[in-house]
Amino acid sequence: MNGKLQSSDVKNETPYNIPLLINENVISSGISLISLWHTYADEHYRVIWPRDKKKPLIANSWVAVYTVQGCGKILLKNDEQITLHGNCIIFLKPMDIHSYHCEGLVWEQYWMEFIPTSMMDIPVGQQSVIYNGEVYNQELTEVAELITSPEAIKNNLAVAFLTKIIYQWICLMHAVGKKDPQRRQIEKLIATLHANLQQRWSVADMAATIPCSEAWLRRLFLRYTGKTPKEYYLDARLDLALSLLKQQG
Repeated sequence: MNGKLQSSDVKNETPYNIPLLINENVISSGISLISLWHTYADEHYRVIWPRDKKKPLIANSWVAVYTVQGCGKILLKNDEQITLHGNCIIFLKPMDIHSYHCEGLVWEQYWMEFIPTSMMDIPVGQQSVIYNGEVYNQELTEVAELITSPEAIKNNLAVAFLTKIIYQWICLMHAVGKKDPQRRQIEKLIATLHANLQQRWSVADMAATIPCSEAWLRRLFLRYTGKTPKEYYLDARLDLALSLLKQQG
């Protein structure tokens, strides 16, 4: 064992010395961050590329769009339309984007454009629902504070932090193919809820969309979101109301 001596009475004896990586090197790509936006959009928000883009389009760059809440729509040059609901993540090639806009009352999102410094296995155009959105929301708030700091070392930390988050999203997406049918049903229901938050949903209404019993729906929500259906719905409505108040204030 590495560093462990045969004698048991020496001071540097350790009962726990397991090599986690020793036989090969692991190389991880970083990113060069081009831009990062945190946007609270209302129904008037619409961006058309390249007309409204602040920087030139870069062919080898990527766009990651993380929707916090509300609903947005992205139109691609091939006429495909992508509807995004909170919380979800998608990666796109900027050269494919024609325009994007708020679809409804509010669309809160983080829009980031970056270039990988080496090979990065990014699933393009694949949407993934984020269940522990509160964790990512907090982490992205920290990234925003670091990236706007006047200290260069904190800017570097922000990009490293964001790289870690991007890798987590990519890992989640690669696991999508292994999802069970019940998880797919819950994701579809969650997308429907976020698209119709002004509608008053009962647990019975939600269960009817799957369909299943209310007790089974509660069990599924607790398994995948950590909340009951009612808690999830009320939290989503509260987040929407707070966001609208923030816009008005």
